Amino acid sequence: MNQRIHKSFKLNGVSHNEQSLLKKTTSNKDLLFLKSLIASWFDTNNYLEVKTSGSTGNPKKIKIPKVDFIESCLLTKKTFDLNEKSRVINCLPVDYIAGKMMFIRALVLGLDIYTFPIKSKPINKIKSNYDLIAMTPLQLANSINKIERIKNVIVGGGPVQNDLKRKILSLKNRIFETYGMTESLTHVAIKNLTNNEKNFHALEGITFAKKSGCLLVNTPHLSIKKIQTNDEINLLSKTEFSWLGRKDFIINSGGVKINPEELEKKLNECYDQNFIISSIADEKLGQKIVIVFEKKIPPDWIKSLEKFEKIFRPKKVFCLNKFLYVNGKTDRKYVKDSIEKL
Repeated sequence: MNQRIHKSFKLNGVSHNEQSLLKKTTSNKDLLFLKSLIASWFDTNNYLEVKTSGSTGNPKKIKIPKVDFIESCLLTKKTFDLNEKSRVINCLPVDYIAGKMMFIRALVLGLDIYTFPIKSKPINKIKSNYDLIAMTPLQLANSINKIERIKNVIVGGGPVQNDLKRKILSLKNRIFETYGMTESLTHVAIKNLTNNEKNFHALEGITFAKKSGCLLVNTPHLSIKKIQTNDEINLLSKTEFSWLGRKDFIINSGGVKINPEELEKKLNECYDQNFIISSIADEKLGQKIVIVFEKKIPPDWIKSLEKFEKIFRPKKVFCLNKFLYVNGKTDRKYVKDSIEKL
């Protein structure tokens, strides 16, 4: 078997070999978005160039060996029990790793992959059943009434809000929140939301450690054996952790270090709209905690903050007409820059 394309591979129900796939993605205007990825996958280089999401800074390009992609695909196959008859959906941009991996999994594992619209409501016209889809939390929230047509759903790109978690509990299929990054070729840990799991569990062979308060991922199946993250965690065992938030986003207010994502978790049930905790410069405190809403400010926003000690309460409220999202994640830098101009 050619490791870069399985004999059983199909695109939208049609079988392809390397030559026919290259021709199809070049000549069909609806598949032109795949042209660069497919050409790069089949070229003579032993690596694939990918770019990071840019959610914590400027996106950067990195080179990852193609053999690592293949190993990652085999691990996903084992985790979600995929086979040559499995039908999968892609509704994510292939510019970033999550979308890239869906197509590469199909190529390597011989899956039948279907291209759905890359938008906030991707499966509103779904008519048959599938085995796997990767989505952002927003896409999942907008697809909850039809998501049971898909056996396994992996959701990433940002935390799943509590109201969405409650809806998931009544579903009959399997919904997994994933933890991963570009360097690890997406998921290295999953949390079964259908079973109301609270912590992330490692995929087979992967182990975790903690260094300087942040997660260290041991990835023996990849060329890079250790990946140091900026994610603060509670390490429960070498294969289990709970996620606290990004160290990059820590707010230093009057010498007290505050994790905005921890505060957001506690406020998720209070608001039915998008919001984030951010900060603005302050002469006395250095950084002043603020809360920023998208589209409108809830009338009871102050009352909801009473659960926090004074030091943790946002001191000011802002509203932006629209947040900027990068690969499904709120661009915190954009929000912070925007409110500082108000």
